[in-house]
Amino acid sequence: MAHIGTLALRVIGPYQRKRFYAMCRSPADAQHRLLRAIIQRNADTVFGRRHGFRDIETFEDYRRRVPISSYEDLRPYIVAATQGEPNQLTTRAPLLFTTTSGTTGASKYIPMTREGRRDKSRLMRLWLYGLFRDHPGITSGRIMSVVSPEVESYTPNRVPCGAESGHTYRNLPRVVRWMYSAPYEVFTVRDYEAKYYALLRIAAGQDITCIVTPNPSTIVLLADRLAQHTEPIIRDVRDGSLSPDFGVPPEVRASLRLRPDPRRASELERAADMADGSLVPGLAWPNIAAIGCWKGGTVGSYLTKFHRYFPHRPPIRDLGYLATEVSGSVPLTDEGDGGVLAVATSVFEFLPEEHEPQGHDLLPAEQLEEGRRYYIYVTTASGLYRYDMNDIVEVAGFFENTPMIRFVQKGKGVVSFTGEKLYEVQVIAAVEEALAARRGRYHFIAAVAELVEETGRPRLVFLTEFDDPIGDDDGPALVDRLDRAVGGQNSEYQAKRKSGRYDPPIIRVVRSGEFDGYRRRMVEGGRADGQFKVLRLTSDTSFASEFKGERDIVGRDGQRVLRAVTGTDGERRGS
Repeated sequence: MAHIGTLALRVIGPYQRKRFYAMCRSPADAQHRLLRAIIQRNADTVFGRRHGFRDIETFEDYRRRVPISSYEDLRPYIVAATQGEPNQLTTRAPLLFTTTSGTTGASKYIPMTREGRRDKSRLMRLWLYGLFRDHPGITSGRIMSVVSPEVESYTPNRVPCGAESGHTYRNLPRVVRWMYSAPYEVFTVRDYEAKYYALLRIAAGQDITCIVTPNPSTIVLLADRLAQHTEPIIRDVRDGSLSPDFGVPPEVRASLRLRPDPRRASELERAADMADGSLVPGLAWPNIAAIGCWKGGTVGSYLTKFHRYFPHRPPIRDLGYLATEVSGSVPLTDEGDGGVLAVATSVFEFLPEEHEPQGHDLLPAEQLEEGRRYYIYVTTASGLYRYDMNDIVEVAGFFENTPMIRFVQKGKGVVSFTGEKLYEVQVIAAVEEALAARRGRYHFIAAVAELVEETGRPRLVFLTEFDDPIGDDDGPALVDRLDRAVGGQNSEYQAKRKSGRYDPPIIRVVRSGEFDGYRRRMVEGGRADGQFKVLRLTSDTSFASEFKGERDIVGRDGQRVLRAVTGTDGERRGS
């Protein structure tokens, strides 16, 4: 049935691409038209009347009348909408309240209207058509994706609350639905391990030609589970079964209609033999033509593991700036992690990273400069107005006259105990530099900034899982390289270290599988699966307590500090 999806892309794709390209040539005009449409459509809402939408004619009018908003500012309108009160943020009632994946804190409920869903769907089809145009092999088989359940709860007036990814997946047009590997029902399985096993068992019986899921860590997880369950997966493919060892509900099992496939099982056995008895994705599915996932930002380091899983090195295309609140960009090539700003579907404003927002001084898209970083604010068809995304993006270039942006990090991924303003992206770059010799053989979880009780000074604790043991001689040198690398990324940190106002960092070796266990706990607790992520730099010391440490590795400078304070330089084991 893949040819049906191919036909759909060939018919719809060129028209949408032509229309989008035309808007990119005049981004200011596209943004003004879109803003006027959103304002006029929602002039009679509670929010619209309160902010004088009927009197807004220009972008400047909009900026003067409508303040920058946070989720807390919009919460009263959202709560009223969940109670069934009409015309709060939009004249069209939300058809879904999407829950944020969030990096910290409780979930937020973001309204999605029919217009908002339409806009996001158009962008996804544009992305998929571009991928198909460059890599037509993606439609010769099935696409494997990972989404979260569409419905996790209901509002008092029975509007579903859940994941946008699940909502989109369940509502795919029939001609497109055939392109995907697993039926939506698989993603409703609540048991974490059972869901992944079922997904992989179904895919193992198919010719997977594309993998699409936002976070590359999900692809790493799939690869690990594929290897872990090699024998039962091959047996299930041969027998047309689904192992009873996994808690997949009977109604889901019945819906899968699995059939015995000895020929495919033999192919998988040969693939496993090529990799020392364990299945790896690139050998199990040698026809994978492309992968779609995030390539940069705070999760790009996961791509260092891909060479182990995909020996034939398929092209990887970034999925763009995606969030529950907005689909913000469309990557058009495999190069880099930048995407063209989605000027046709949301209104964007920007604030230079170094400035404090005043509301009226945000910049429109046409005033951005290549190479500079900005905070991003969005106005959407679903009822977000000048909404602070708390994200930092960088202008990676221009397509036609429209900026191409890449996600850098969350705005809150910053610590500054002594005025150092150390950013998450700087820490990630330092880890990649210092641990380059262990490329693909470690998993950096996060750096936790804490105050050391004995000295009263801050230090960084790098929570890290290692595939190979760290020798007693190698450990201190590794910490020292990490310390220098952080200083190379941030001169203020370097100055504070030299002046003794910042204690030396430590590496906390975390037990193998701890991050996997944390992810499982969070997903089972309601965090979105495909977009799951954590802050890679935080001052929340309770986060470190989520992980069991085997030992703390102290650098040579750290050993000197310990001797001065406690008279010992021994490692602390267990935590």
